[in-house]
Amino acid sequence: LPSQNTSAKMEKDKEGVYARAEVMPSFPGSRNSLEKFVEDNLQYPQQALDNGIEGRVVVSFEVDETGKIYRPMIVSDKVGYGLEEEAIRVVTAMPKWNPGKMKGKNVKTKFTLPISYQIY
Repeated sequence: LPSQNTSAKMEKDKEGVYARAEVMPSFPGSRNSLEKFVEDNLQYPQQALDNGIEGRVVVSFEVDETGKIYRPMIVSDKVGYGLEEEAIRVVTAMPKWNPGKMKGKNVKTKFTLPISYQIY
């Protein structure tokens, strides 16, 4: 599930990106749309399957004023076996989000998304 740093102040960094906004950016659709998108688009890397690797990868990215996702990066410990690369690929493939807002204006906002890999 998406998480946000609730201790972060609502102020922008030197690049004009808010760690937390009054209205956080959101994936278009319902609350479950984001999970469904990840589920439908995530391809378990073959080398991870072959080695029975499960794990959690946390991707941090920024959503600009138009809802475009940019600068995705892994902020969790490396699991390897292609899991990080696949998480970045899925985040990069996402449609535009609803941007974060401050005082009614769209702002650049940082967002953190954990992606769990489980072999069923």
